[in-house]
Amino acid sequence: MDNNGSRVPEGLASRWDDPKISWTLVILTYIIGGAGIALGIYGYADDGAVQGIHYAVPLMVGAVGVLSFVRHSVFRGSDARRMGTTSGDPYFQLEVGFANGGIGLLALIAFFLDWGVAAEASLTLAYASYLAMGFLLFTADKVKSGGIDGGIIMRAGFWLLQVGFMFFFGIAAAVSAGL
Repeated sequence: MDNNGSRVPEGLASRWDDPKISWTLVILTYIIGGAGIALGIYGYADDGAVQGIHYAVPLMVGAVGVLSFVRHSVFRGSDARRMGTTSGDPYFQLEVGFANGGIGLLALIAFFLDWGVAAEASLTLAYASYLAMGFLLFTADKVKSGGIDGGIIMRAGFWLLQVGFMFFFGIAAAVSAGL
C-alpha cells in the first residue's frame, strides 16, 4: 500500500523511489543547462544580449524547468531519497515541480512563438530569482544541519553558476532592448 491506501504492485514503489532516477535527471539538467549557457554566450558574442538570451532560453530555462518538473513531481519519491527527505510522501515537491514546470513551459512557448525579448528576459529573471531564493533556503538548511561536504559544495557551485548566468542574460537583454 502507498501513503494514500492504494495498492502498489510488488517492486513498483521501489523502482519509482530509486534515487538513481533523480540523480540521472539532475545530471541531465546540468548538461542541458550548461548547453543553454554555452549557446547564450555564443549568441551574446555573435550578435549581442538580445540574441544571447534568445539562444539560451529554450535550454537554460525551458528544458531545465520541464526536467525539474519531471524530477520533483513525477519522480518525487526518487528525488526525496536523493535529497535525504524521510518525512513520508513528499507532496511539498509537487509545488516545487509545478513552479519549475510552469516557468519552463512558458519559456519554451515564448521561444517557439517568438514572444520577443521582453518575455524571454522576464521569464529568465523570474526563474533566476526563484532559483536564487531556493539556493538561500538550501544553504541555510545545510549550514543549520552541518551537512556541508564536497558534494554539496559542487552542487551549490553548479546552482550558483546557472543562476548567475540567468541573471546576466536576463539583465543584459533587458538593458540592451531598453526595457
